[in-house]
Amino acid sequence: MQGILDKIDTHYQSKLPFVIYAAPNSETLQAFFQRNAILESFSGQSGFVFAPFSNSEKYILSEKQCDFFEATIKEKKNTDSTFQKEETDLLVKNDFEDLVKRSVDAILEGQFQKVVVSRKVNLAVSINFKNTFLKLVMQYKTAFRYLFFHPEIGMWMGATPEQLLKIEGTIINTVALAGTQLYSDTLVWEAKEIQEQQFVTDFITNEIKPFVEEIKLSEPYTAKAGTLAHIKTNIEATLINTELAKELLYKMHPTPAVCGLPKKEAMEFVLKEEGYDRKFYSGFLGEWNRNEASNLFVNLRCMEIEEKQINLYVGCGITKDSIPEKEFYETENKLATMLKISTTFITYCNQFYLL
Repeated sequence: MQGILDKIDTHYQSKLPFVIYAAPNSETLQAFFQRNAILESFSGQSGFVFAPFSNSEKYILSEKQCDFFEATIKEKKNTDSTFQKEETDLLVKNDFEDLVKRSVDAILEGQFQKVVVSRKVNLAVSINFKNTFLKLVMQYKTAFRYLFFHPEIGMWMGATPEQLLKIEGTIINTVALAGTQLYSDTLVWEAKEIQEQQFVTDFITNEIKPFVEEIKLSEPYTAKAGTLAHIKTNIEATLINTELAKELLYKMHPTPAVCGLPKKEAMEFVLKEEGYDRKFYSGFLGEWNRNEASNLFVNLRCMEIEEKQINLYVGCGITKDSIPEKEFYETENKLATMLKISTTFITYCNQFYLL
């Protein structure tokens, strides 16, 4: 159904909000097209929520204000492309490694156990956001993929591997995801990465205890996300009362996977030391309270799209054992995921068709 792509064009030209997205391992595109440009607050409504890292105001494309569409996307053929990355900017590398050093020093001083620091990369380039999104949908099938626009927020696109919270009736599911390596069949996790992931697991289970019963944890396992691998634990529990769902969400976000532990102290350090505004990077997004179900994801592997540039965001978890140069190259590996998508200037329209 070509109409869903045409509607993206008309909505964007009219400066009206929309979101188009695909759940992990799904070829179904779903879309909300808001009929006005009102910036709705996230308060007891259902629809598609888009929230920043700082746990401040959250916004929603309300079902009551939107038209909803679905389409199925299929790939006609595979076209491989390569991107030659520019040499590392030593000033950027040194600045980030200095941030990691300050983070480790703060941990050794007892300010917190873990902190997640990040950086923003600006590329002076214009992209065809619709074609880029279609390529992203097909290349990162195991991720939650989205394209979001609101005239007061801007345009964001991403392919995130991390579930924040899924609610179906009284059953909740979430994951503890941390640690990053380039994927290989022989990879080995170091003690620092195992500890980092355990912090996330412990935090989530402790935060949800007042709201749930019958908590079940999987064993930690290696999860592939594109060319990267992470340590992952699946967590399932039963809500004591469904009316507690929003309070539970606020308790969970931001998790140690994107902020640190303890949360308050790590958040204060991030806001003071990172030197830039994360905006919606490492916030959360997804369906909220639709048909008694919610499906939210952490906004990772994302880009902010402006008229003549794109802004990419990458981060990594820091513990007392972190090595600054190694952490920098972890962010480089994560950056490659979005660079591979955003810097390819071939037109991909002929690769896809919608049903």
